[in-house]
Amino acid sequence: MREHKYRAWHTEQQKMYSPEEMGADQITLMPDGRGFVNVSGTSTRLSQFYPHMIPLEYTGLKDKNGVEIYEGDILKWLGRIHKVESTFGGWNPFIDDMQTDGSWHYEVIGNIYSNPELPSE
Repeated sequence: MREHKYRAWHTEQQKMYSPEEMGADQITLMPDGRGFVNVSGTSTRLSQFYPHMIPLEYTGLKDKNGVEIYEGDILKWLGRIHKVESTFGGWNPFIDDMQTDGSWHYEVIGNIYSNPELPSE
């Protein structure tokens, strides 16, 4: 069973937030998956919704350098560039290949948000 965790791209700040940063600020994914919320322990009316944060799911895999691979990441493998995308019930086909032969051949070189200039398939 793979670990379920998320990082988030903040569209207004143009910044990627790690799961650790969100955990420290007690920001969590909403049950319906449509965004993040910081639930107040005092009153739910004081909770803050973050509509400008895009949830990006962890694939459960790491690249050859031990870097966690998330949805939206851009990977390099044998001179080819791949974008990690979720599909109905899983990930794009090359992620399935990674799970079969191991992920040590792939390298995270960026993501579609922080590095829009990187080409991807």
